[in-house]
Amino acid sequence: MTKKQIESTCEELVQPIIEERGFELVDVEYVKEGSTYYLRVYADKPGGITIDDCVETVSYTHLTLPTTP
Repeated sequence: MTKKQIESTCEELVQPIIEERGFELVDVEYVKEGSTYYLRVYADKPGGITIDDCVETVSYTHLTLPTTP
């Protein structure tokens, strides 16, 4: 998959999770830093996102996003 395809697929999968929590999906990016790739999902809500919001959302996205070796 290309970088753009990975970002697009991730966006499709996490959009409902983000919206269920009343958040706005701001951006999805797949980047390489050094020898490691990172998939980042940026979300916001009125008043800002808290650490607890992040922890709860990450736990759901781990169940949703496919992993590859």
